[in-house]
Amino acid sequence: MNTTAKLDSQINKAAYLSAIVLFLFTAVSMFGVYDAPAGSTADEKVAWLNENNGAFVLSWVTQIVQVFTLATVFAAICWKVFSVNPLAAVSGGIMLMLGTMAILITKGTELWIVPLAAQDLAAGSSGQEPGHTLLSINSQSYLYSLTAYFDYLGLWLWSLFGLLVARPLFRFSTSAKVAAISLGLFGIIYPVFYGFVVTGAIPQEEIMNYSTFMLLAWVGAFAMGIYCRGESRNGASMT
Repeated sequence: MNTTAKLDSQINKAAYLSAIVLFLFTAVSMFGVYDAPAGSTADEKVAWLNENNGAFVLSWVTQIVQVFTLATVFAAICWKVFSVNPLAAVSGGIMLMLGTMAILITKGTELWIVPLAAQDLAAGSSGQEPGHTLLSINSQSYLYSLTAYFDYLGLWLWSLFGLLVARPLFRFSTSAKVAAISLGLFGIIYPVFYGFVVTGAIPQEEIMNYSTFMLLAWVGAFAMGIYCRGESRNGASMT
């Protein structure tokens, strides 16, 4: 087995295993707690964060695992697409890298800034005003918070990745075609959704009712995991 074939085999296995981990952690994340109850005051949020610190941190860890596993599968897509459309693969890889970094900034601040700020505020330290400010700009309760912005920015960049790789990905097998359709739809719908959000066409309180289409990215990742599993088996049978 030459170096390229060996790398392809390792990427297939990594993508398949990542898809499995993604499925498991996505299921676990449905039971997570990511912010204080809606309508909580600043003091109530601080108290809630300190009372639910362990569950809060664990919930955001599951989010980070999902980001890494999704990014791994998407990176495998770039590798596969490179053989038929190098420009789309490289351009998509750049969008994927930038989007992943933006989303990880969001998850990282939730894991680091929010729990520590809540602990500091509960202890009655002198940094009360900065602490409350940090909790506000790193809150999932407000669509216009800093963490929400990076989340939406990262997903928008991922949607561009989906648009770039969808057409060349469609040249592979059935499961890869499913991934292509899912990512292509995600790449088309998300920028429109993003535009509706920033222009106020979708009321803030109703955004979650419109955002379930984001699961298209997960469908694409699962379909690609199946494709890579098949490729891995075919490679093993030929050796």
